[in-house]
Amino acid sequence: MPRQNRPPRRVSWGVLLCFGFVLAALLGVPASARTLRIRDFHAELNVLPDSSLDVTETIRVDFEGAWQGIYRTIPVEYAGPGGFNYSLFLTDINATDLDGAPLRIERQRRAGNLQLKIFVPGAEDTSRNISLHYRVRDGLRFFEDHDELYWNVTGTGWDVPIESASTHVIVPPGTTGLRAANYTGFLGSRSQEARVDILGTNIDLQTQRPLAFHEGLTIVAGWDKGFVHEPAGSEKIAQFLESNWPLFLPVGVFVLMLLWYSRGRDPRVGAIAVQYEPPAGLSPGEAGALVDDQAGIRDITATLVDLAVRGFIVIEEKESSHLMGLYSNKEYIFHLNKKPAEWKGIKSHELLLLAGIFEALPVAGVGVRTDVALSELQNRFYKNLPGIRNAIFDSLVERGYFRHRPDIVRKAYLLGAGVMAALFYLLGQYLAQHTGVQAQSFSFAAILTGLIIAGFGWFMPGRTVDGVRVLHDTLGFENFLNHVEAPHLASTPQSPANFEKYLPFAMALGVEKKWVGAFDGMVQQPSWYQTTGTAVFHPVGFVYSLDQMASRTGQVMASAPRSSGNSATSGFGGLAGVGGGFGGGGGGGF
Repeated sequence: MPRQNRPPRRVSWGVLLCFGFVLAALLGVPASARTLRIRDFHAELNVLPDSSLDVTETIRVDFEGAWQGIYRTIPVEYAGPGGFNYSLFLTDINATDLDGAPLRIERQRRAGNLQLKIFVPGAEDTSRNISLHYRVRDGLRFFEDHDELYWNVTGTGWDVPIESASTHVIVPPGTTGLRAANYTGFLGSRSQEARVDILGTNIDLQTQRPLAFHEGLTIVAGWDKGFVHEPAGSEKIAQFLESNWPLFLPVGVFVLMLLWYSRGRDPRVGAIAVQYEPPAGLSPGEAGALVDDQAGIRDITATLVDLAVRGFIVIEEKESSHLMGLYSNKEYIFHLNKKPAEWKGIKSHELLLLAGIFEALPVAGVGVRTDVALSELQNRFYKNLPGIRNAIFDSLVERGYFRHRPDIVRKAYLLGAGVMAALFYLLGQYLAQHTGVQAQSFSFAAILTGLIIAGFGWFMPGRTVDGVRVLHDTLGFENFLNHVEAPHLASTPQSPANFEKYLPFAMALGVEKKWVGAFDGMVQQPSWYQTTGTAVFHPVGFVYSLDQMASRTGQVMASAPRSSGNSATSGFGGLAGVGGGFGGGGGGGF
């Protein structure tokens, strides 16, 4: 059977047209292409005598296709000395066209840059001249031998090439020692391919070739000092604080803490009157802790002396000579005078002190020692200190003198200070990325905030009304100990007995030298403190020896074994280059 002739298939134009559109879309060919070209970039830089900089940038732009305008990005935040922030302050920002008609500008901060969107009406298949003007404060550098303008004229952030770039710099009339250098190319380039002309107090800089994508032009101009006003110290401080505005955050924290401190401290209860005996039921260690909110080593050694006065122990001072008397040292021996069975009725911090020295179990008296040398407590007794301090504070809280234990209040504020500092630090790192302000400013503000909270917190433990009353009585008694006179004591029958009774309180309050000074010739060597010397007893000499003993005892008690285990650079220097100064940035179209 013969093959039949079939008619050829015809592809419709509609199918071909659709195929063409799909292929164009796949190849990324835009339906209507647009381009932007920078024909010329010229900057007028006028250095004013007040050290500000007046800048006018004239940019000739070719628009091919439909555009709304151009954007200009100018860096305003830099890393300053010490890692702190250094800001350029731009004011009087405006833009005009060739005829002087104002152009609308939208400002936006992007990290450390100020982005200016300049709207150009009718920016479609046309060429326009755009003039951008702004004033710069803090844009000059001041050195010992010269002042300097180090300015990135175009910046290296343009999205398009720049066919020609130039700048004209004007310095104050009469300026001497004017010199200039230029850098062209990519960021960090030290190539000098622009022509520099200096005439009088004017500098002209002109590129000799087009600037490629992300290439820029930088000028460095220097002159002798004295022609431009260098900011005074107060002005520099003001500029520093303005640049590092995060440092004002701790000021707010300080005000809040000051208000809180005024409400969180002691209530006001009457006045302080002289008292001739300590508050009833208060031990020397408790009296010292009530006054300064701390159970310090002084309070503990005063408690030790008080136990000796009350007959629980005897303190012996021994002096040993070495190398045929060339040098000597003192040793202190604590002799137990009352057995643990007789310790009933004493306060918990006193009980813990005795038990810690003599290795005694307070109830059964198992393992008790009767004689202990101070040197034996070295690197051993420190384990007992927290318990003794806790007992002193617990006693003051139980008696209603403090709302809360002062040491816990301080720890709470220290913890809060650490948490707030950490939160400020983390927030600062976030803000640094989004504002361009150097992270060092936020970090310093975070540290300062923590220190302010911790500093106030140290004084925040609050006493109750009863606590303030007893505090006033204690301070009144301290006033008596500090100002007592011998004639008054001579008329008091109990004064020799009070010498020993009140001595531990005087030690805890830090006025023992004043207290004993009035007893010269009135008292004898106490039986609870034994020495090897045979010299005539003098109260002043005795309290000196007692202070030495207390100081040495405090050092030994607190000793613990060591844990084992393991500025601005001139643009004329060798590090100068494109992008090394102020200004710059980049731009593009939108």
